[in-house]
Amino acid sequence: MTPRPNRGSGVNRIPRRSKVTTKTLVVVFMVALAASAGAQPATIFSDGFELGDTSGWNNETPWLQTEGNKIWTGGGVVWHGRGANIHDTRSCWACSWAPPNVDEVKRRIDTLVDDWNAGFLRLLLESYLDNSGGQVQWQGVLDDPDYLQSLVEIVEHIGTKPGVYVMVSLWADPTFSDLGWPTADTIAVWERLAETFAGYPHVIYGLVNEPEENWNGALDEACWTAMNDTVAAIRAVETAIGAHHHVIAVQGTRAWARVLDYYITHPITAGGGVNIAYETHVYNPASDFDALFVTPSQTLPVIIGEFGVVSGMTAEDCGLLMDQAEALQIPYTAWTFHMRCPPNLIEDSSGGGCGVGMDLTPTSWGVQLRDQLDGGSP
Repeated sequence: MTPRPNRGSGVNRIPRRSKVTTKTLVVVFMVALAASAGAQPATIFSDGFELGDTSGWNNETPWLQTEGNKIWTGGGVVWHGRGANIHDTRSCWACSWAPPNVDEVKRRIDTLVDDWNAGFLRLLLESYLDNSGGQVQWQGVLDDPDYLQSLVEIVEHIGTKPGVYVMVSLWADPTFSDLGWPTADTIAVWERLAETFAGYPHVIYGLVNEPEENWNGALDEACWTAMNDTVAAIRAVETAIGAHHHVIAVQGTRAWARVLDYYITHPITAGGGVNIAYETHVYNPASDFDALFVTPSQTLPVIIGEFGVVSGMTAEDCGLLMDQAEALQIPYTAWTFHMRCPPNLIEDSSGGGCGVGMDLTPTSWGVQLRDQLDGGSP
């Protein structure tokens, strides 16, 4: 379960901007799978960590697509990027009292990608219903055009790094239902984001953060419908403007996005079910891995969007998760490249402030992730 900023029991935070004019790119996209019958496709991490033949890798950032239970790039290459969650200018609420500082977000991205060797980032969009006490940035993309423009600048900065992908994820948003599901108002947000990022091949969409509770699965069908309707709206935008159909991640239907079981028998159908991935958050011991991502990944393209060292999940569990995910070619992003949104990957040398310009020194959890991304496993 994602730790939340200390702002009541809400799951998300609010950013916003007015509409950005976006050039619509009509993309002709074809992906070749294995070249010959029975041939094993090449495998490469988006950060450059290689497994097998790399002849299909063009050292740029091609569009992604799903096929079977994997996510693929061009040239018959399975993509399973590795990296971490990164926050927007609101910075897990720590920076919302100050004007947005896009350069600080870029600086952290540079460290995470260039120094830690991450090839996959989950960019957390944070917005709220009100400012709750003098915050100067808190509105969402439909109400704050400057916020949307800052997101474009951040995403474009990530796009300067060949082979690096970003999942633009609604993390804290006032349009979510009480159980963390997308609503009709969330669809309006995604229509704007789909217009804005239509031409960016390195972008994946993450619909919401964490569908909560629903422990016995009684509400799985209703949650599925909310997800399917949101996917349909994004596909309608993409089709109307002639854009490529991005990979869209839908989150587990219960237990704070952990459980993907319902999708195994009821995959998303909107848009023909094409280019859909299924995101789980794993803050569990290794004994739960089979149920949470190993079994679902046998038939579904799975993304592990969050995991980290917390009560109930040890450093050893995290190491086993990364090794197992890499062996199964499952992308993952660790929680989180922040100093005060635990479990933190960097030490807090902010002096209690926003942390602009502070040293980005890894915690012990950060050292573990950094070492993994350096290619120590497998």
